[in-house]
Order: sequence, then structure tokens, then C-alpha cells
Amino acid sequence: MTNAALDISIGETLALLDGDFAEFAAGVANDQYAMWLGSGISLAKFPGLEGVVQIVLEHLQAKVDPVDPQCVFRRSLDRILTLVNLTAEEWQEADYAKPVADWRDRERICKGLTGAYAPMLDQHPEGTDPDYLIWTAIDVVGRYGDLAVTPGPEHLGLAALIAEGAASDTASANWDPLIERAAEHLVGTAPGLLQVRVVPEDVKDSSARARLYKFHGCAVLAGIDWPLYRDKIVGRASQIHGWEKKNKVIAGKLLDLAISKSTLMLGLSTQDTNIQTIFVGAQENLPAAFPTHPPAVVLSENTVGGHQLSLLQNFYQADYANKRQAIETSALLRSYGQSLLPALWLHVVCAKLEAYAATAAPALPGPHIDRLRAALRELRDGAAAAAAANAQEAYMLAALPVAGRTISLFRDGKPLGPTAGVYTPLSINGLGRSLADPNLPSSGLPQLALAAALLGHGQVAGAWSCSISDPADPKSGALQVTGKVQSAEVFFAANAQAASRIVADGRAAENDNAIIVHSHEIPPAAPRNPKAAPGRILPRGRREISLAKLAEGATDLDALFMRFKSEIRL
Repeated sequence: MTNAALDISIGETLALLDGDFAEFAAGVANDQYAMWLGSGISLAKFPGLEGVVQIVLEHLQAKVDPVDPQCVFRRSLDRILTLVNLTAEEWQEADYAKPVADWRDRERICKGLTGAYAPMLDQHPEGTDPDYLIWTAIDVVGRYGDLAVTPGPEHLGLAALIAEGAASDTASANWDPLIERAAEHLVGTAPGLLQVRVVPEDVKDSSARARLYKFHGCAVLAGIDWPLYRDKIVGRASQIHGWEKKNKVIAGKLLDLAISKSTLMLGLSTQDTNIQTIFVGAQENLPAAFPTHPPAVVLSENTVGGHQLSLLQNFYQADYANKRQAIETSALLRSYGQSLLPALWLHVVCAKLEAYAATAAPALPGPHIDRLRAALRELRDGAAAAAAANAQEAYMLAALPVAGRTISLFRDGKPLGPTAGVYTPLSINGLGRSLADPNLPSSGLPQLALAAALLGHGQVAGAWSCSISDPADPKSGALQVTGKVQSAEVFFAANAQAASRIVADGRAAENDNAIIVHSHEIPPAAPRNPKAAPGRILPRGRREISLAKLAEGATDLDALFMRFKSEIRL
């Protein structure tokens, strides 16, 4: 049986976001969702619950003293296996003298213990610390705090959403540091983007733009300062039951998220009672009536799990019995994080460009603006199509630096510095706040968006094709546009300084077949090419276009496009 959520591509996920989940996608673009993460988000990098179970069993089995019937490790194993109700035959087959890998019923045992992982972790050998199975057997610091493990496409996609101001609140049950490492990869080590919150004192600092609540602790911090953070590593049932009463500050923040924002769950089964308690409390404080706008709960899953089903029942209560099918359909987005989060990043960037483009040519009729939006989605979908099947990580590692270089050249006329990471966002706020920013008109972003839309419109019309050149080549632009006669590298410049740097650094020399699209007026001192000579031969050499001047007073898209086409001369 195929797993649709696993097999779906980034491009196919975008189609879902444009279709049945368009309202959800718009909510993400406006930072209306809190991201709730479980172990499934990091399965490609670290052991999930089933892997944790096997690690614990292997550790204990290896320490069993075969000649000591009172061996504390044997007794710990005995207590753990009673959690899965083995038959007499299965007990006999679970031979402690054999490695766990050789147990006949290993797979069933591990699967059964996955649903009872928290009680399992409480069965520490007598005479050891209560957290022995987490701290020593699993080696939570050495395994989950391993800084050699790199982020996957899920973490990179979420970090990009955080940078774009579309995911300012994330709650994670995971011990690993992959979200933090992804954010550092994108924007460097300078503070201000993401604050990790583990202990109550952390909530006093609100200087960062986004918050990551690691409510089950952090392996890296536990390794750095174990006296403070060791007991914050949560996994045992005795820690999870009543957690909200022992961690009132962080629990209060999570309750606020569950009330004030819609919920996107990624790789989180919600089997832990502390998570269930948070969402029951949210429903009690602010009951939800179906449908909500945007959808109150969205699950990045292939099917609705049993514990997730309970969450939906608790959340919608009175409506659930009569509207079960509609509620589950609205909640179930069959795309796992490896495709969903990169697709959401592409959606958010495109949604911002669509909105900016409309402000650059406010006199264009609504249907003409819709054609520009469709052209931007054509470029977006073309970018998504470059992601090979099951190669989302390689795609994100390549796509994020290309996008970051484009915006850095646009704003400053130079690529990002070595300590600044690989990415710079279009804006640091969600869509609605970005449009309300008083600096938007002078930022050059509306004209950048309109230029990109016109390039996409030309591709749709068959006037040219757009592609990405090798970003390692200093002369590569944001796009390469290939017409019927020639190609040109296209650079965008938000201001005169950016344009002059692009020229001064030799990226678009006078004789290069390059186009600099200025958001605003072209400075009088900027070099200008002579008008084309009569005849059919198109000139080579740098062309410079002012989008503000080109779009001034535009009331017809076709006429605007023809002016744009005559200026870039391909």
C-alpha cells in the first residue's frame, strides 16, 4: 500500500495548497499557525519512538548478567516487556541471552512499546537514576545533541518560514537541535531571529522575532549545562503526567498558542497526556465551532491517528458527531514535512510577490492582476519542479542560497557575506503585516514582484523562457531569460546603490548581455546604451529599465507587457 503523504512531491503539495488547502496556506502566509513538532519530523536524521524502544532494549539486554537471576537489568527488561502483554510463547522467544535483533517477535514488541514508550522509560534498573534509560541507555546528549547531524528539508523549510515571518511560534517535543541549526544555516549566528525557550526564565526575553518552545527539553543545552537542563529532558510517564502543573510558565505559553493560533501538527502523534491537556484546555477556554477560518487544526499525516482523532473530538466537541467526515477531511493534509514545509516556503514567497505586484500597478483591473498572479505561480511551480523525487533536502540546500543571493543582490548589490548565512527573506513579517509596512513603497519590492510577474507572463505567452544560471558564476543574475534570438542575465536592483555595485563589481558590465531592472528611477549618472539601430538585428550589451516609470499609470496588462518586452529586447 502506497503512502501518499510520503510519496507526494513539493510540486504536488503546492497543488493541494492552491486547492482544498488554500485557506490553510493563506493562514500560514499570515503567521496564523503555530507549528507543533514531534519525532516524525526528524525521522530521517534521528531514531523515532520505535528506534528509541530498540535502543533501550538493546542496552538492557547487553547488560543482563546471565548467571544472576536478580540482575537489575534483567528485572528492568521484565517490567518493560509486561507493557506489551506477551504470550507465554513470546516470553520464551524473548531470550535475554540473544541480541534483541535475533528475537523472533522483536518487530511486534518494538511496535507495541512505541505506544507505551513513556511508561517504558520509567522502568529504570534499581539503584540507577530515574532518568537512566534516557540519560545513559539512549545517551540523549551524545545521540540527539550530535552537532554533526545536519538539518533535513523539513527543518530548512521551517527555518525559511521563520525567516519570512510566517512561523513565529513553534512548539517541539523533540530533543534535537535541527531547527536551530537550520536557522543558523539560513541567517548566520547573529541573534534576533529565533529564541529557544526551555526554562521559565526564557520567556522574559522577547527580543527575537520567533520562539521555539522545546517543552520536552534540549539535548544540546543539557550537555552544556546539565545541572539546569538535565531534568528538563522529558520522556518518562512520571514526568509527562501532571507536566502542566510542574511547568506552569511554559505550559501557559503553550496554552496561549493553542488558543490564539491555529495548529499545524507535523510528526506529532499527540499520545502524551501533557499535549492532550493543553488542547483540552484551549477548547474549554475558547470553544471552536466547525468550520473555522482558517482551519483550526491541520495534520501533516497520511491518516488521522487514534490520539489525533481524540484531539479533534475534544477540540470540536458538539460539532464532531454530526460533522466528523468534514472535520477530518479539513484537517488531513496528506503531505509529510519533507515536502509540505518546502512547499509552504515557496507558497509564502509567491504569495508575498503576488500581493506586492498588485501595489506596483494599482490601476490595472482585477482580471489583469489575476493574470500576473498566475504568471508568478508559473515561475513558482517551475522552481518546484526542479526538486527530484525523494531529493527534497538537496533541493532546499540548492534553492535557498539561490533565493538568498537574488534578494541580497537586489537590496545591496552584493551577495551575502560569509557569516550571514545563505538566505535573506523578502520581508521579516507575514503577508498582512508586510503590506502594512510603511517602508514597503520605498523598498523596491513591489517593482521586483511586478518585474518577476512580467517575466513569468512572457514565459506563459511563449515570448521567452526563464531559467537559473550557475549561482557560483559572479555574472549570473536572478534569472536567465532566453528569447527567440538571444539570452540575457536579469538582475534586480532596489536602489541606485545596489545597481552601481552590480555594475562596479563587473556582474553586469557595459558589454555584457545583461538587464538591470531598477525598482525606481534610473540615476542620471548611470551608463545608458544607445538606442537600437534600424533593422532586425537586436543589440547586445547591458540594458537598464525603470519599473516604476514603466508601470506608471498602467491600466492594461497587454500594453504594459509590450512596453516591457520592447525594453528588454530579446
